[in-house]
Amino acid sequence: MPKKIAYSGIEGAFAHVAARRLFPDEIHVSFGDFRDAYEAVVKGDCDAAVLPIENSYAGEVKAVRQLIDEGELYVNAEYELPIVQNLLGVRGSRISDIKKVISHQKALEQCDEYIKKRGYSVIPAANTAIAAREVTRMRDMSVAAIASVETAAIYGLKVLEEKINERDDNKTRFVVVSREKEMKTDGNSVL
Repeated sequence: MPKKIAYSGIEGAFAHVAARRLFPDEIHVSFGDFRDAYEAVVKGDCDAAVLPIENSYAGEVKAVRQLIDEGELYVNAEYELPIVQNLLGVRGSRISDIKKVISHQKALEQCDEYIKKRGYSVIPAANTAIAAREVTRMRDMSVAAIASVETAAIYGLKVLEEKINERDDNKTRFVVVSREKEMKTDGNSVL
């Protein structure tokens, strides 16, 4: 029987990408925030949670660190996900059409030089996947999202330009937490 793996965000968020890589054959369950994903494991609704603990660009994720330090779950694995930001537009759009970009504030910061160079206005979103979903809903050729290639596939967007973040060394370290002391992952994890 497949395990249920909790993550924070919606389908296509970097936490979802990490959960899919670590547990490709399991059921991935979205939660609105880190605490809800963590508590789903505590309550037994999910078998594990994949949560971001640190980003090489933005630093420690304090809310997750606090959950781990004060909570009752075990950290079973760590996984470093390279964070590559891409410009995603609706089908038929071109880079020359883009006037506005939507993304998470940290993603916007990671791509600040790119955005300024092109004169785009910015619209912050709760996360990169929500930004992609919004661009899909808007169907406006002048608006693009900054998100992962995986997110483009999920929301039917076109990759207008790849690798637009300034730093190539941007990575987010995720942890797998569970009620078990020694839970195995299917993907490439390190503990």
